[in-house]
Amino acid sequence: MAKEVFTVKMTPLEAQKMIEENMDADIIFTDAYNLGDGKFILITAFDRYYVRSSSNTGLLVICENTTEETLVKVVSTGSGAGLFQIDWGAGSNFTRRIRKILNEYIIKVIDIDKD
Repeated sequence: MAKEVFTVKMTPLEAQKMIEENMDADIIFTDAYNLGDGKFILITAFDRYYVRSSSNTGLLVICENTTEETLVKVVSTGSGAGLFQIDWGAGSNFTRRIRKILNEYIIKVIDIDKD
């Protein structure tokens, strides 16, 4: 399971639109929560088949600005195959696609594995 979190200099609506328009994967689910006062939580789930792992990989993207900044949270799942669930880098590749799409708007990458 690969995961990334970063802040961007755009609204959640702009980030989600850019991701959806540029992502080479099937959108399987979207949901939007308008919290008022310009605050949003937007959820998009993608699916893509990777030959290297002989399996489909899911990607969940959450764009939200419930604090003072817009956060993009990305996590891949289901990319492993076989007894040991080895994904041969498919999950990391899928999450990196989001970073590439939003690269020029990223302000800061947040280390979520830090204790």
